[in-house]
Amino acid sequence: MKKFNRSSLVALFVLCFAVSAQAFWGPKIEGVDQAYVKEKVGQPGFVLVDVRTEEVYNGKAPREGIPGGHIPGAVNFPLDKLKEPGAAEALEKAGIVKDAEIIVYCNTGNQSGKFAKALVKDFGFDAGKVKNYEGSITEWSKDPANKLEPENHE
Repeated sequence: MKKFNRSSLVALFVLCFAVSAQAFWGPKIEGVDQAYVKEKVGQPGFVLVDVRTEEVYNGKAPREGIPGGHIPGAVNFPLDKLKEPGAAEALEKAGIVKDAEIIVYCNTGNQSGKFAKALVKDFGFDAGKVKNYEGSITEWSKDPANKLEPENHE
């Protein structure tokens, strides 16, 4: 009987730790690569979201090593807008809806990871449908075959 109780206690501890870790670190968001993004762009039921500022998205504020402009087909929804009142309605208006597969990106994958977790945790999106393009615009822009919009970005 003691052995059963000890085993049960260990199993309960492991379960509690796993649940606590999920609550502490947030939902697990799948990372995707450039090939996956290229495969999905333009497909129905898919939304590509650039979470950088509107100025950078529009090509008006490039930084050293990080171009301005965005991946063709991407919608812009800056990370900071998620904290504003009416964010849920603004997401829907931008086409960022729960029944679509969402891929988010930024400059390096960090801010987009936060955005993806917020979609799941704060707005009720399915973690299986929200993905983070971890290479983000930095990786995308290194391939000369990849275009950026607007094409006349500085």
